[in-house]
Amino acid sequence: MDIRALRYFQTVAECGSYSRGAEMLRISQPAVSRRIANLEQDLGVALFHRHGHGVNLTEAGQALLARSQEVLRTLEQARAEIRSTRFGPSGVITFAVPPAAAWFLVPPLVRRFGVTHPNVFLRVVGGFSSHIHEWLVRGQADIACLHDPLPQKGFEITPLMEEEVFLVGKAGTAPFRGTTIGIADLAEVPLLLPSRPNASRRLLDGWAARTGVTLNIRAEVDDHTIIRALIRDGIGFSLLTRGAFDADLGAAAVQAWRFEPRAYWPLAAIRAADRARTPILEAFHTALCEVAREVRSGG
Repeated sequence: MDIRALRYFQTVAECGSYSRGAEMLRISQPAVSRRIANLEQDLGVALFHRHGHGVNLTEAGQALLARSQEVLRTLEQARAEIRSTRFGPSGVITFAVPPAAAWFLVPPLVRRFGVTHPNVFLRVVGGFSSHIHEWLVRGQADIACLHDPLPQKGFEITPLMEEEVFLVGKAGTAPFRGTTIGIADLAEVPLLLPSRPNASRRLLDGWAARTGVTLNIRAEVDDHTIIRALIRDGIGFSLLTRGAFDADLGAAAVQAWRFEPRAYWPLAAIRAADRARTPILEAFHTALCEVAREVRSGG
């Protein structure tokens, strides 16, 4: 199977369009179409459905995308390992992390790992836990941080810390007084929440089920930046950890209320247990655990 054709196929699948894929690859669209057509002929199946705005993967295409990502990543790691015999440890690590946790974890982690592994390229991607889990399953991320990950066969989970959860809204807009609230107070405010099965939504739905509180969900929003914008505009409230709203709190744009009793989200490192453990990935996992330990000890 042609490796270059696999790369072209993966790029078109990610872009959803032959023209956008060709633009990203910096080659002509006919060249991309020709390679993928040869790949389809070799496999004996169609990989894409064409429509007015681009292409969608067929069932066969979805299966090939999942496998090709593993193959290309393995080749990338093999090349890095071979080069490392001459230039020192090198390669690429894709690290996925929720934006709130990234605020305090990523800067010291990148700094520390860069000192010990200057030839390793780090690719850091942020997203909600549901998206990150999908990236891990598809092999698009080598290692990740997740809030309250559910045990799953084939994945190794390493607890890192617990982050306190706050209710956050525009300063002066809450209908209740004081600096602490109870679960029942959530019924009094319009909530901006990520969609299921996000970890924070799972936690909140569990609270509601146990206490019988009816939540007033104003909108489901799967982006931290948009949630923060809606909060600053006074449109609603959300449950966030400190890293997600600290800058807005410092600018007096928002207000945060602690729960009584206090509520926490566990944060853990997660990686596939059945994939090859390269030395650089082991070193990165060690560095991540050390940084998390230092963050905990620093309060």
